[in-house]
Amino acid sequence: MPIATSQLVAVIRALDGTWHRPFTALELAALHALIEPEEYLELDGLSDSAWRERIVSAVPPDAAQAIVEVMGTTLLLAESGVTFQLSSTPVWGRAVTVVLPVDQPSESA
Repeated sequence: MPIATSQLVAVIRALDGTWHRPFTALELAALHALIEPEEYLELDGLSDSAWRERIVSAVPPDAAQAIVEVMGTTLLLAESGVTFQLSSTPVWGRAVTVVLPVDQPSESA
C-alpha cells in the first residue's frame, strides 16, 4: 500500500502483465458516477492533474444524497429532543467480495 504522501497514478493492467495508459479525467469521472460515460466533460481553466485530483476527491452523488438524508434526519430528531434512536434503515455502504477466476499456466514436470 502506498504511503499517504506518495503520488499514485492508477493504470489499467492486463492479466498478462502488460501496462496500459492511465485513466483519463473522463473515465475517472464516470467511475465516480459524476457523469454518464456518454456525456461530454469540460472542466474550465485548470491542468489535467488538478482536474483529476478534484474528480477523485469528490463524493459520488448517490453517497452524497445518502449522507445528506441521514444528516437531515439526525438534525430534525435532535431539534425535537431525540438524541438517540434505533433504526431499521439499511446501511447504504457495505462490503462486497468479488471472486474472479484466473487461469494458471500448467506446470510440466
